[in-house]
This record gives sequence, C-alpha cells and structure tokens, in this order.
Amino acid sequence: MRVKNSDSFIDNFISLRKSFKVRKSPNIIEIITSTGQKIYQNRNERFKEGLYLFNMVRRDVDNFINTNGEITPYEELPVNYANTKFDYSKKIVGVDINNAYWTVAYLKGYITKKTYEKGLEQKDGMKSIRLSCLSTLGKSKLYSVYQEGEYIGEEQVKTDQNLQDIYKDIRYSTYGVMYEISEVLGKDFCCWRTDCIFFYDTPQNRKLVIDMIEDYGLTCKIDEKTEIKKGGLTPRS
Repeated sequence: MRVKNSDSFIDNFISLRKSFKVRKSPNIIEIITSTGQKIYQNRNERFKEGLYLFNMVRRDVDNFINTNGEITPYEELPVNYANTKFDYSKKIVGVDINNAYWTVAYLKGYITKKTYEKGLEQKDGMKSIRLSCLSTLGKSKLYSVYQEGEYIGEEQVKTDQNLQDIYKDIRYSTYGVMYEISEVLGKDFCCWRTDCIFFYDTPQNRKLVIDMIEDYGLTCKIDEKTEIKKGGLTPRS
C-alpha cells in the first residue's frame, strides 16, 4: 500500500500499541506491520512514477534464481580503466552503450521483456529508478522495530548474496564488453568510464567499436562532448 504521510501511520500504530518495523531511505519509507503488510511512502518525487518497477525486478530475479540456481558473477573489473600509454594529442571520441546495465540484465535473462520495456518508458526519473532497482538487489536493510508500540531496537536484514551476485554480474559483464573492445583497439584505446569507451577517433575505429557493441545485442551512441584528460582514471597495466 502506498501512502502520502507515513508519519500518521507510525503515530497511530504507536498509540494503538501495535507491533511493526520501519525503514527510512532517501527515496522511500517502508513500514511492515505484524501481519506482514507493507506500507510505502515515496520521499523522492523523481521516483513517483516508477516505484512499481522495484517489485517487478525483484520478482523476475527471484524467478530466475529459483529456475536456474545461483550464478557465478563475471570476473571483477574496474568501473573506470585507462591506457597510460595513450597519446592524448590524438583526437578522442567516445561510444556510449544505451541503458547498459538494464539491457545486460535483460539479455542475460534476469528480467523479463515486460519489465525491460516498462523500465524504458519515458517517465521522469526512470533512469535513476532503473539503476536503483538493480543496485539495491540483495542489499542489507536496517529497520527500527516497535513491539506493542514501544521502540525496542534495530534489526538488520542481512545481505542476500545470490541477489548481490546478479548485480555484480550485470556490472562486470558490462565492463567485460569494454575490456574486450579495449583489447582489440590496442594502442588506440584511451579509457572506459562505466559503459562508455573512449579511443582514437578514426572511421575504422568507430565502425569496429560500434560493430562489437551491436554484436552483443546492445545499442550505442557517439559521445563527442565528454572531455577526456590524461590521468584521473585507473591505469591500464
């Protein structure tokens, strides 16, 4: 159930000496009653139109794990990576994967086509919601617990490693695409930043990078605006 003022529910539960627990984050307030009913208040207006997506993603991922079992994430790779030998006097261009984490989650079967398409709807704040849906998978949660209207302490829900492994796999698989392209580019590779790879700008290199990204079933766009300066990234060994 979604409400506009969770404080009135909390005050009412306390006055009625009800047992419940409450969790507050920058985006939502969650109340869980003694019967298991969940009450939510949106604290972030940018999340208003897409909070339903959290439940859709969690259901899809749970179904995937129930059907396929736990997974081993792709090997760990850094979010940012740079070629320290790159010649920065050359013209640099970037190619950015569209909706990278979200699309990788769909291509790997972690979310359904219905969820994937819902997440791409043009609603305010949807990009942030998509990322939050994935990044919060399996994260520990801290609740304030009330028993018969009295605060009795904090309860921490432990991390769900199976869910965390799904998110790790999505991230590292994305960086894996960056890494494989960087290997093919060789000395023409400059750096990558999350889901955007930068390199010496030639027609041949543009085609190579775009073709490799599209071969994975991903889409991309050219980034000519981001200024790349030497240093400030994880160096390439």
